[in-house]
Amino acid sequence: MRIENNKLAYKALLVFRLAFLFSILHSPFSISFAAVANNRIQEAAYILALGGDTAKAELLLGTALDLPGVLAGEKLKAHLYLAKIAEAKGDSFKAIEHYNFLKNNSQNVSLAYMAANKKKELGAAKEKIKIANIKKPEKKNAEELEVQREARFANCSLEGELHLAQRTVYNCPDNSLHLVSKRNEAEPLSIPFAGQPAKVFLILDGIFLYSENSLYFHSLSNGLRPYIWRRTTLEVQDIKEIGDKIYILDISGNISLLNKNSGELVSVTKSDGEKFFKPGVGLIGTYQKNGGISVLDTLLNNLWDYQIDGKIDTAIAKADSVFFYLQDGNSEVLYTKHYQKLTAPDSPDFLLEFESGNALAWYNIAVRENGDSAWQRAVIYGARKNELSSLIFAEYAKRIGAKWVKYLPVSSNTLYPNMFSDANRLFIYDYGSQNLLKLFLETGGADGEIPLPRDRKYTLKHTLPSSPWLVLNSGYWLSLFSLKEQRTVSFEMPGLPFDFLHSRDSIYVGLENGFVLKYSTPKMRLEGARKVSSAQVFLSRGEKGIYSLSQRKVSLLSSEMLVNKEFNLALNGVANDFKSKNGLFAVVLEDGRVQFFSEAEDFKQIGAFSVPSSVASIELLEKSGKIYALVGEANQVLSLYEPSGTRIWAFKSNGSAAMQPILHNSHIWLDQDDSIVAIDVNSGKVVKKHDIFGSGASISIFDNTLYCFTPEKLLYAFPL
Repeated sequence: MRIENNKLAYKALLVFRLAFLFSILHSPFSISFAAVANNRIQEAAYILALGGDTAKAELLLGTALDLPGVLAGEKLKAHLYLAKIAEAKGDSFKAIEHYNFLKNNSQNVSLAYMAANKKKELGAAKEKIKIANIKKPEKKNAEELEVQREARFANCSLEGELHLAQRTVYNCPDNSLHLVSKRNEAEPLSIPFAGQPAKVFLILDGIFLYSENSLYFHSLSNGLRPYIWRRTTLEVQDIKEIGDKIYILDISGNISLLNKNSGELVSVTKSDGEKFFKPGVGLIGTYQKNGGISVLDTLLNNLWDYQIDGKIDTAIAKADSVFFYLQDGNSEVLYTKHYQKLTAPDSPDFLLEFESGNALAWYNIAVRENGDSAWQRAVIYGARKNELSSLIFAEYAKRIGAKWVKYLPVSSNTLYPNMFSDANRLFIYDYGSQNLLKLFLETGGADGEIPLPRDRKYTLKHTLPSSPWLVLNSGYWLSLFSLKEQRTVSFEMPGLPFDFLHSRDSIYVGLENGFVLKYSTPKMRLEGARKVSSAQVFLSRGEKGIYSLSQRKVSLLSSEMLVNKEFNLALNGVANDFKSKNGLFAVVLEDGRVQFFSEAEDFKQIGAFSVPSSVASIELLEKSGKIYALVGEANQVLSLYEPSGTRIWAFKSNGSAAMQPILHNSHIWLDQDDSIVAIDVNSGKVVKKHDIFGSGASISIFDNTLYCFTPEKLLYAFPL
């Protein structure tokens, strides 16, 4: 069922070229195609050559243009196809847009000349149209309207077209959707929303708009304003419409079935899907980037699952089959109408012919050959099979010397989650679903979930190790969440938070507008506030108390939020970080320079050094009674410096997600490509290494165990 080079679509592409007299495309740029964009453009050409669905062809071409790193030649081909489609449909405005792109970007003289003539010809045709009412101003020609529209919506995202309303939809930074009429551009319609980012899903008779944890339905039946209904929900990944039913796939994988007209919830089910596809009449399909496919009926009952060996980029449905285009440029076709009627072969040797990502088959290969690639497939694909996962993960953990390995069903946008512990359990913060996953530290066994507040889009800013409190932030709102009582107290702040610091029973917040706030955790209330400057405030703790740094001035704050002392620092630039240890303070500047000051000597500078690139992280550590700076640079170099500026050693990293090393005894642990390494603090040499699947990881150490979570959603526990 795998299609390696899609020869049929390529032949259809040649037919389509001849049909449209594309002789000018025989230039050098037409030869070079990136795999994924190439597949989409070929599929569009195949549909057009057979007289198929023009809308689907436009969608394919549009998504090809949206791919990151799409080549110039691919863009030119896609715009030329779109121009011809628009011209055939009589949509001169859209055709002019595409011909204008070709005119301005093509290096081929004949193509640029043709595009310029087409643009002029279509523009002239539009100029002949007069407005009947002489009291109205004369309609501007297409080129002038195009220039005005391009200028007005230059910073907006084009979402698509509401075909029934004949309006083009733009998502703009002014927190509004602007709907421009193709018949009369002088009368735009605007739909405001709460805040960015906002997601827009266009259907035949309306707009679904997701913003600030809410989903709104705007219907053409009432002129799109106001909205018909609103529902609080997690971030929406995809929407599918079937009759009067709407299926909502959110970031946690939940699929909600709603009544389209009322927004009333009919049913909900849990899935691992990240995107919908259309498997056939009366069916709902989901897929995830790791190749997992599920098919359900319209009441959300699971019918069957399938696993592709590879990462899916997109899916295109055709009759009773679906083409899955993979990120490596290959494709696989699944005949959805017949698949559930087939019986899997008894012999493991034939399982991959039946299902290219069959977990049992890859597990057998992994045990037999002991290769990393087979083990990775067995682990990733086996996570979807409850009857196999415990066996596969136990064998895999034994192979790599881990206590245990678990697959965690976190949201697709949770790549490097925060982890913390209360000495008995490990907590994983799932940003997308606004949940805390609880696991037992020793066994990795699941211990349920804790739902976090969802009235706003919060992010976890700080955890308090000495007490069960979380600090959540959403814009000007600060929320203190009690893990023990699972309750929240929220405060509206007089500015946006910039830095956080905790003491035994208090939380200090430095704001961007120069304020420092102090909150009591036992009493859950604001204890005091002090304006120390008019710019962003850093916070750090010294031997004598809490210090703020802003506009080159350090202030010692009392428990009553009074300024006890102030010190002016001779900084050689703008501060970017502020760290302290044992009375020694380090200020990181934006240009990569680090300056050191002594608290005991009234913040006298005692040393400085510069690093070649910007500082990604800095930690002060004590070794043999002396303080050193461990600096992670943006160029993936980890170095140990003395405050005087002497570099003790440098380690060239490879593939660290955030250059955030963890110090444990005499080792510095750092994530790398497909591994976690321990660097000796004295020599800077790698002395231990643990292999993992996934590039980069979140790392934490609790109770002499190293925990790391990878973008493959795998949680590892290695004994130290």
